[in-house]
Amino acid sequence: MSAPQLSPEQQEDLQRFNQLIQQLEVIRMNLQQLELEKRDTEIALKELKDMDASTLIYRSAGRLLFQTNVEDAKKRLEEQQEKNEVKVSSLTNREKKLVATVKELQDKLMGKQ
Repeated sequence: MSAPQLSPEQQEDLQRFNQLIQQLEVIRMNLQQLELEKRDTEIALKELKDMDASTLIYRSAGRLLFQTNVEDAKKRLEEQQEKNEVKVSSLTNREKKLVATVKELQDKLMGKQ
């Protein structure tokens, strides 16, 4: 017994469905990465909280280490934290929209529309 033939429109919908699923996976991986960065930033800020303001510390930039002070390091980390929060919010909204679109397309492909 052979599989039923899909119309060109159904093939297009199926291809779009697969693309949306891939986009959703990429968004979810990016969200996981941002959550890891958030956790690391929170840990670093917690460590800096207990340090004396005159303490010299080092921050990395690629393979290099730069000397900085506690206040500058806090400021950088807080800025990074804010940027990450904006990215998480944006990706979360995009994820919600994609999930809704995937659901609609899935219903259409299953013949529920």
